[in-house]
Amino acid sequence: MRLAVRVDVLAGRFASQRLAFAHLLDAAGAAGLSPDFDHVEVIAPPHGPRLRGYFDEATAARIADEAGADTVILVLPGALITGAFREDARLRRLGRFDGTMVRA
Repeated sequence: MRLAVRVDVLAGRFASQRLAFAHLLDAAGAAGLSPDFDHVEVIAPPHGPRLRGYFDEATAARIADEAGADTVILVLPGALITGAFREDARLRRLGRFDGTMVRA
């Protein structure tokens, strides 16, 4: 079943997926949050194929263009922290986008 969702999209320059998650964990801890990282996607370039799993082709292309060579981070609704991450020296907000998620 495909469910309509609003997804927070962030971008930042990280050397690895592990370092991106570490930064998110630090940022969440500083804000007093306990996110469910099973609902956070960290996508290194090229972004297109994985973004199209959540967004239509035009939206996926727009996000990839705005992110450029940076890592894209999708904060899905199940993460329980929608809108919680603020921009900092390593992370910038690209916006909230309408997309879909597949759930059984």
